[in-house]
Amino acid sequence: MLAIVVVLLVHWLEGGEFHSLVEQKATERLHAKAELAPIHWDWVGLTSGSLRALGSAETALKKIESSGLHARFHPAALLQGHLVVEKITLDRSEVRLGPVKEGNNKVVAEGSTQSSILPKWLPTQFVIERIESCSTDVLIEQPKGGSFDILGTRLESVPEGGQIRFEAHGGRLVSEHFPALKIAIETIRCRLSHSGLDLTGADLSSQNGGTLRLAGNFPSNGSESRLKGHWEKVELTSLLPALEGKVAGSLEGQGEAAWGHDGIHAISGNVSAHDITLAQIPALEKLALVTAMDQFRHLPIQEAHATFSGDASKTTWSDVVLESKGLLKLIGDAEVGQEGSLMGSFQVGITKRIVDMIPFAREVLGLNEHDGYIWIPMMVGGSLSHPVEDLSPRLASLFTARAEGVIKEGIQQGMKFLGIKEQSATNMPSTNAVRTLEQEAGKVLDTLGGFLK
Repeated sequence: MLAIVVVLLVHWLEGGEFHSLVEQKATERLHAKAELAPIHWDWVGLTSGSLRALGSAETALKKIESSGLHARFHPAALLQGHLVVEKITLDRSEVRLGPVKEGNNKVVAEGSTQSSILPKWLPTQFVIERIESCSTDVLIEQPKGGSFDILGTRLESVPEGGQIRFEAHGGRLVSEHFPALKIAIETIRCRLSHSGLDLTGADLSSQNGGTLRLAGNFPSNGSESRLKGHWEKVELTSLLPALEGKVAGSLEGQGEAAWGHDGIHAISGNVSAHDITLAQIPALEKLALVTAMDQFRHLPIQEAHATFSGDASKTTWSDVVLESKGLLKLIGDAEVGQEGSLMGSFQVGITKRIVDMIPFAREVLGLNEHDGYIWIPMMVGGSLSHPVEDLSPRLASLFTARAEGVIKEGIQQGMKFLGIKEQSATNMPSTNAVRTLEQEAGKVLDTLGGFLK
């Protein structure tokens, strides 16, 4: 009798009824139309050559593909009236998630209305306890194109009522927007249901030891998705590779983003930098040359922080502070456009000690002095890749005009002291002494102009 039951069970498991049942249950669980290759019994469990599930525009899950499926049963559960699959193991898999559009989840509605097709002689309860994938790539599409991807992770999922709980361990996170950012995955935890995807927590680490923590919600009804993040000691140049060799240090901060199928709605947060060093900056190199202070060649920054907010068209940076104690300080605000355009208004502070080292600096900079700095306004424009500022050319003209007046006055006073009369345009040419003084004055002006250009 037992042999007959086993034969009937194997025949049913490899037949079309069970195949349809598995596809129906997978469709209900994944909220995506599931298709399974023919099922085979191997006396240890069931195998299938492939699993494929297709979502829709109304679901966060767009597609799942696996090269193979292995299911292990729990035989003792048959005595208790249950058909229990202890674990389904997927071979190499790919999961695609993407933005959703408004509408009802038709796939779930159709799957949930189908009646059970279990034969009467089998247990009436069908349970899947765990699904695992040895190596999975999760590709997450962005509303305006592009994606960020989770590659080579070990994925575990546990059905819980009307939800599936997912955990990912290991692998790496990559983004085409930040190609230099190398992120290792420790753990990602989320839940998938008919209402969407909830990212309950993600613990990530960067190659330099920095950490990132993320949480968010991605509804399947087309309403706004949200993502929150906190990061510590993330290498600055991994986010901004263009600064390689010029800025060294790490970032920490927190932020929040909200978006829909039409793109980003809002972003906000704050960021601060630590152990920052500026190097190979032309203006700082010239300042080191003029003042004979090598600190400007590798300028340490002790305080650097700002807040940001914006939408799809622009990002506004407010309360920007960048300070090298006892040397320089920059404060102000800036706006970055979607295509990288830059516009900002800043105040640059220079300590009195540095000002005293630059000829004619006090005459040009004036007396706008507070908090230990002498302040100069500066406007910034251009783009992130090619920024321009109005401080250097403006200072060059001011220094030149002021210095020329001071030097000419000094030459006139020296001529009077030496008893040399000033020649008019119609009189004889200037003496060699006068020409020498004028030439030396020109050299001073050229040096100052070269420093400021």
